[in-house]
Amino acid sequence: MTATVRARARLLGPVLVLAMALPTSVLYSVGAVGAQITATFGVSRAALGVLPAAVFGTAAVLSLWSGGLVDRLGARTALLTLFGVAAAAFVLMGSAAGYAGLVAAMVLSGVGQALSNPATNLAITENLDPDERAGAVGRKQAGVQLSALVVGLAAPLLTELAGWRAVLLAGAPLALAALAVTAARVPARPAPRRPFTWRPARPNRFLALLMVFLAALGCGVSAVATFATLYGQERLHQSAGTSAVLIAALGIAGVVSRLLWSRHAAALTVLSPLLRRLAVCAAGSAILIWAAAGLGPVALWAGTIGVGATAVGANAVTMVLIVRDRRCGPLGPSSALLSLGFFTGFVAGPIPLGAIADTFGYGLAWLAVAALFLLAAAIARRVLRYELAGRGDPLPELVTAGSRGSRR
Repeated sequence: MTATVRARARLLGPVLVLAMALPTSVLYSVGAVGAQITATFGVSRAALGVLPAAVFGTAAVLSLWSGGLVDRLGARTALLTLFGVAAAAFVLMGSAAGYAGLVAAMVLSGVGQALSNPATNLAITENLDPDERAGAVGRKQAGVQLSALVVGLAAPLLTELAGWRAVLLAGAPLALAALAVTAARVPARPAPRRPFTWRPARPNRFLALLMVFLAALGCGVSAVATFATLYGQERLHQSAGTSAVLIAALGIAGVVSRLLWSRHAAALTVLSPLLRRLAVCAAGSAILIWAAAGLGPVALWAGTIGVGATAVGANAVTMVLIVRDRRCGPLGPSSALLSLGFFTGFVAGPIPLGAIADTFGYGLAWLAVAALFLLAAAIARRVLRYELAGRGDPLPELVTAGSRGSRR
């Protein structure tokens, strides 16, 4: 690795981590102060689930175009847009006078979420050597869970000192700092690669299976992130501070798992068996959360940490797969479409699972989460067929409308 590439890697590292962490921190912030939000605005648990659903619903829709837009703009401009939108979303979120204002802030945050994966993946390929990319993917994906760690540790203190709104406002100065660093230090690409088209991207069969896999995982992860702290308070009688630290534990497990599993994936030839094992272990972790009603808080903590160590890590492994295996298509659109799968799960999970908890209790909701993780494991088994069968023969379908995907 040349000195220039090493210098770029050092500069890019914090920027990429923040690009992944800031949009997703909204989810963990809502989970950390969920009890205060429901009490302040007089809304149900299902309405609380609408907030992360608004973020990821917006991101899911925009992901049909964000990959092509990022390819057109280049990584630097896309990152500048992401951080600017994130700063505005945090300010609106923390100053919202009512529940509708919170929902509007979540929609704005979804714009940044839609840009995060294609912008960071493109920045990696534009600025780093191929042998450094898998590690960089793992580190920047770990930023998502780093946000859970920071929010979980900071939320109780911020709430005590300045009220629960301070938790939602705290991301604004970080977004502005990242905006300044990106403008000063990230190099611009001389010319656009290809024209932008308003026709939405579409996946080939290989990428479509990975999207469905991540959708099932996303449903389960979003339920744990949104409702685990509320469950701890309402059912297990934990304090708000203790429950918020649970988010930090989820974050620590997620950071470690994304770093370790992405590094491990870089040494593997075939990745879908690893994805299947991680999904099965995530289902076992959800069963532990379900059993916490009888076994106590230890089971809740073990299960939540287990979800972070398995389901969250699987997301990083799939990102390594598409960066390495270009049969999924051009990197910008394929990154956005893969994110679309995960975002769809985050949209589809919180509202119905919150409604199940409202109607039937938490027990059935956690069993539904376990079933979703088992569904992901079954899908990963089918992914193996495509991963093995097509290694020397690229899939013929296109990943973007009107353009041919690159062949291996």
